[in-house]
Amino acid sequence: MKAINKITCFYPDRPDSVFISCASFEERCLGVPKQLSVDYRFNSGFIFAYDDPNEEREKHLQKMVQTLKTKGSLQIIRTTEDEPHPALGELAAELKKLRLSTNNSIVTIDITTFTKRHLLLLLRIIDDLGFWDISRVYYTEPKDYVTDLYLPMSIGVRAISPITGFIGHGPLSKPTLLVIILGYEGDRAKAVFENLDPNDVLLVVPKPSYRPEWEGRTELMNGQLIKIVGHDRIRYIHSQDSLMIARQLEEILGDYPFDEWRCSIVPLGTKPQALGTYVFWRKNRGNFSIIYAQPLKHNERFFSTGIGRTLSLITP
Repeated sequence: MKAINKITCFYPDRPDSVFISCASFEERCLGVPKQLSVDYRFNSGFIFAYDDPNEEREKHLQKMVQTLKTKGSLQIIRTTEDEPHPALGELAAELKKLRLSTNNSIVTIDITTFTKRHLLLLLRIIDDLGFWDISRVYYTEPKDYVTDLYLPMSIGVRAISPITGFIGHGPLSKPTLLVIILGYEGDRAKAVFENLDPNDVLLVVPKPSYRPEWEGRTELMNGQLIKIVGHDRIRYIHSQDSLMIARQLEEILGDYPFDEWRCSIVPLGTKPQALGTYVFWRKNRGNFSIIYAQPLKHNERFFSTGIGRTLSLITP
């Protein structure tokens, strides 16, 4: 992981093969497009845009289009947060047409404002098409939040279920382990714990946080759940370094062999942590499930403002 100030083509003598991003009401969706160098080019670009009415998202989408249409052939894919599968199927069909070579092609992915379920499904498609080793991943941090971070990011839980394609195959006779990667949604995490009722639980907290002044906030916002299960169930992983996060998850689960436990991981933390969860999953396919807790409603008073650092998380 490293902070970057400019994104250039991976190969100096040719455009990137594919560029993928997602429009959002959060201004930081413009972070990666703003970092593209003047001579950056791609052959095929795709912007996902959620279709619920939002003036800020549409404004940012238009800015993204203005920048990216000068870089290569660009396509907007409309989708919903509740059901991203059709849109991802559309992307998969387009990528198959490109017949990319794993020797001299590159796929650039901006994960900044995808939902975590959408992101995990996207990564699975990229992987299944054989493009994982030719992909590089960028992420733009928020600069700040417009409201008190102690307010939850979402309200209520509509459904709790394994994400399609991320279902573990362990027999039901094994004891269950629930690993919740905590974020700023204490009620959501508590609802998952109560719904799944595991034999054991580990609560994973970011350390270090994005910023030194944010240290301890995750614990405070999940205080009720921590009180129920005990402070001794807390473990720590990095907030941003996805490859380190994958290694840390491996260490954390070292005392819970997959042949003895039926494990589920719930990524409620940062987007880089969701990416790290995927990196860990692809090395342990079928050994554990990834659970998604779909919120009933997003808290419109809680959102980021400004554009923070852009990080290079994974590169070939």
